[in-house]
Amino acid sequence: MTPRWERLPTEPPLAGRLYMDAILRPHRSLSMAAFRLMLIVVIVLNAAMAAVFLAHGAIPVAGFLGLDVLALWLAFWLNYRAAQVHERVRVGVDRVLVTSMGAAGAESHWSLNPIWARVVREGRGVFIRAGGDAMQVGAFLSPRESESFAAALEVALHRARRGG
Repeated sequence: MTPRWERLPTEPPLAGRLYMDAILRPHRSLSMAAFRLMLIVVIVLNAAMAAVFLAHGAIPVAGFLGLDVLALWLAFWLNYRAAQVHERVRVGVDRVLVTSMGAAGAESHWSLNPIWARVVREGRGVFIRAGGDAMQVGAFLSPRESESFAAALEVALHRARRGG
């Protein structure tokens, strides 16, 4: 294996011992149940305001209040769809395997020999460098989560290089 990342068409099996198997997901602070409750409250408030405006003859305002609810629902739908993105980082004896899953469900697989891998923490996320190549993983992690993941990845790579 060369000291660079290789893109693979499918996810290969890892031979031997597995030193790390981490799935990284973006954090969402509002659960789906809380979102539904918030949307119901917004709908009720907008319906009450629309009734007041309709009683005063301002018919178009009711339509715009409906568009307001639609825009809020669409924004959160896109947000929750983006939250389906995740990355899986596995470190085995023979390779480091990074699988990225996009919001639409498309997967990409990247492989690297752990001998060449170096963990670098800079800016947002963690970089796994090899030669002149670098792959960023966990760009959506908080600074504390990035530090913790970088430390665990460094330990896993050290063990993979040593073989134990």
